[in-house]
Amino acid sequence: MVPAIGRLTALILTLLAPALTAGDWYVSYRLHSDRFVVVSEHLFVSKAMVPFNGRSESVCTFVTEARSFETFAREEEQKLLECLFEHGVVVQSREKILDMVHDRESLELILPPTPLQVEFNDGLVIIKKVIGH
Repeated sequence: MVPAIGRLTALILTLLAPALTAGDWYVSYRLHSDRFVVVSEHLFVSKAMVPFNGRSESVCTFVTEARSFETFAREEEQKLLECLFEHGVVVQSREKILDMVHDRESLELILPPTPLQVEFNDGLVIIKKVIGH
């Protein structure tokens, strides 16, 4: 038999779990290619040190079994990026020409650090982009 204090602790943790895994995050991404071949690709996810005070708008909702945003971002990286690319991405192109001959072209696809508010609710993750941060 589980002691009453153990059941109370379990109940509190169950009720607070969505709040503990939710929160304010920064997400950024960088892909670099040379001659149209991907050379490097990095997704950066970090918890905000200070809560965001700005207004937010919902940008995407996903069904997930993940219990934290970091796990979700790692497991569903492509879905997350597709969602965020619709709301602000930068493409930079550079060409190197030597002796009037096109030598090299490099492209960078950049998602600048984007402030997000993330909520977990009954198997859903709701991602909101913070506006005016």
